[in-house]
Amino acid sequence: MQFQRTLFVIFALAWPIVGLTLAVLALTSDLPVGATVWRLVAFCFALMPIVLAISAIGALIVGGRMREPLNYAFDHGGVHVWTSAFQHTHDWTQIVRMKRSGGFLLLFVSPRQAHAIPLRVLTGPQETALTALARAHGVGAAAG
Repeated sequence: MQFQRTLFVIFALAWPIVGLTLAVLALTSDLPVGATVWRLVAFCFALMPIVLAISAIGALIVGGRMREPLNYAFDHGGVHVWTSAFQHTHDWTQIVRMKRSGGFLLLFVSPRQAHAIPLRVLTGPQETALTALARAHGVGAAAG
């Protein structure tokens, strides 16, 4: 992912640099410069803001469907998650560890992916029961 971010930054900065280079060449050369060159300079400066605006609008439209809260159910079959748009179940064998951190109970499905259950929505007995259920199915607590 870091490579993609670096590549995006390079790509995003390249367009204005190309536009600036074209503008400098147009202003310093003795060649006649027409409207086409200035349109190309404007295109180079406008491309990335337009692309970012389109991406932001798309994220708002698509992300709007995912703004509803996730519903969780825990039973002997695993962790069940659903909304009106999707449903998914992680079997307890897929949960590798659990950890309490920052007001959340984290149920990890990989080293860097976890279900984050806010502790404010769990009563003490619910948290105890969920922890016992997870441990009964072999989920270990994380160190720290």
